[in-house]
This record gives sequence, structure tokens and C-alpha cells, in this order.
Amino acid sequence: MNNYIFNHTLYILLIGAFLLTSCAKATLTVRSPAEINTRDIRNIAVGKFEIGQISLKYKTERNGIWQTHPVLLNEAQQKSISRSVRARVINLLTATPYFKVVFSDEFEKLENDTALQQLVSVRGYKTQNVDAVISGKLWLEIERTDGVDLSKEGLEYFRPPRSRRSLGLNLTVDQVVWWPYKSTRGTLGLEIKMTRLVPAEVVATTFETRTYSQRIGGRSTESFQQIAESLTSVLPTSKTTETESIEKSADVLPSFEQIIADLALSIASGFVRRVAVTDKTVSYPIADGKFPNSKILIEAGAYDLAIEQLQQATAENPDPNDLYNLGLCFEAVGDYGLAQTSYREAWSAEPENLLFAQGMGRIERLQRENPQLLRQLESR
Repeated sequence: MNNYIFNHTLYILLIGAFLLTSCAKATLTVRSPAEINTRDIRNIAVGKFEIGQISLKYKTERNGIWQTHPVLLNEAQQKSISRSVRARVINLLTATPYFKVVFSDEFEKLENDTALQQLVSVRGYKTQNVDAVISGKLWLEIERTDGVDLSKEGLEYFRPPRSRRSLGLNLTVDQVVWWPYKSTRGTLGLEIKMTRLVPAEVVATTFETRTYSQRIGGRSTESFQQIAESLTSVLPTSKTTETESIEKSADVLPSFEQIIADLALSIASGFVRRVAVTDKTVSYPIADGKFPNSKILIEAGAYDLAIEQLQQATAENPDPNDLYNLGLCFEAVGDYGLAQTSYREAWSAEPENLLFAQGMGRIERLQRENPQLLRQLESR
């Protein structure tokens, strides 16, 4: 009996989760405040991203023998990597309305962070409309592998000689199979600094690492089963099923440049969120209220019209789902006080409703962040 209740409850929860994820969504733009006080910094320049160390290796394996081939980069190639990382940071900064990026070659030409700190400390720079400079340093290690997986497999082959077929004998064939594969793995360590010019100080700094790993080809259970089935076929005219080779595979390994760009973007995104007001687009579920027209309006982004309709609908004998949708509209237009009131009324009517509880928690966080956000935006 207890197992039946447990399984029945689990089934209901799974169905509820599916309905929650498959329902219509409201798309909102959420603005988050900077974690670090940068209110007096408006114009920023992006300096050079210094190369600390780069290690690129290409490993091959044939007949059980591994060979490592270092990939040596010339100065132009190293500069290309540095500029690629720098470009990701600039793209993120220009996407936020909080900062204005000043494109000054003066800071980009500095060889390293020490030269930047010295220039700032003596105020020897010529560019006058820059409040702070973002610079960095990177360490990179990437290894690409071209090898094979070897396995010895025992295959049952039931086609004995003609004279013994009536005995039903089976033969076991030992088969050594090799499975070519290619893989790439790497680690990027990236340090990013924001240096204020007046007064000269490091406002924010971060050092984070990101790793990447991907493999294509190699031994798989499905491909081996195909070989086993073809070898154990009783039909003498059957042909061995060809498994998809790594050369014919649609999967490809990304280039070094793409891996570096993706890893750098991940680290730089976190740094920008720390020092700048940022916008992000989110999607929240719309409840199934009694008025389907309001659901259509919310999904289309017509929040003001939906508010007008839902306020009339919830004036007397309100449905909790309509109250939640009303709160969602108020949240979308930035009226967090009314949004909290609507969410609270919906949640009070159905305290066990996960969707209503999520709305309550979300709006409480936004209300806590809102004073700080307003102060930062007022400085602009």
C-alpha cells in the first residue's frame, strides 16, 4: 500500500513537472545590479591581454606507441589569441548600457600589466576621457589526440562445417577490433583586472579557469553489436554491416580558436556581471487561468493590455492562476510592489503551488536588489 501511494505521488509530481515545462512562457528582461561599486566609472578602455603561457600538443597513437608533437606558435599567432580574448570582453562590455567603451590604442599597445600599472601611477597617459582600463593575462593548455581503442571480443559464429551442421555446433571466434577516435581537451586560466585611473587603484580583479573536453569516434556498444550480428548471420550471402567511420561522421572537433573563444567568454561574462549593470532575457511559465485571452497577451508581450483585463477579472472572486498571471505582468513592467501583492494572494490561496512559490521568491529577490540597482542607474 505504501509503495502504491509513493508511486502514485511520484507520478503526479512528474506529470506536474512536465506540464510546468511545456506550458506557455512569458519572456522578460531582468536587470541585475553590479556586485562592485563602479558608479563613478563610465568610460572604459580595454588594454592588452598578456600571454602568460600557451601549451598546445598533438598526440597520436599507432600500434600502442604514443607520440607527442608540440604545436609551436609564432608571435603573430599568439597575438591573434590575445586579441580574440580581448574581443570577447569588448563585445560583452558594449552589450551593456552601463559602460561606454573607448577604443584607445594607447592602452592596448602596453606590453603587460606592469607597464599599465606604471603608466597609471605616474599619470603618463594621453587619453583623457577614460575612467578605467580593463586588462588581463591568460594561461592556456590544449591537447588534441588521434588514437584507437583496442578490444579483443569473443564472437559466437554458428556456421560449422557442412558435415557437422546436424550436430548444431557453435564456434567462438576471437576478434581484435580497433576503433579510431579523436579528442580534444583543454584548460584556460584567465585573469581580468579593472584599474581606475583617478585615483589609481585596482577596482576589481578575478582569476578563473575553465575546462573543455570532447571526443568523437571510438568503441561503442551499438557499433560492436552491428558487427556481431553480421558475423553471426546464418545467410551465406549476407554482407557485414559497415559501422560509421570517424571520417564519415558528421561530428567534428572545434578549432583551437573556437575553444579559446568559448572558454574566455564564459569567464569574461562573470566578470562583467560583477562590475556592470547587466540585462538578461528570461522565460517564466504562464498559469492556465480562466481568461485565455490574457494568456495570449502575456505570451505576446502585451503586458499593459493583459493587466487591464486581469484586474477586471480578479476584482471579484479571483482565480489564483489569474492572480499569478497578473503578478507576472506587473513583474514584467517593473512594478514589483503590485507584483508581490498579486503573487502573495495567489500563493495564499494555494500554498502548495510550486509556480506561485517561485513567483514569490523571485519578486522578493528583485525587491532586495532594486534600491542598489536604482542608485547605480541614477549615477548614469
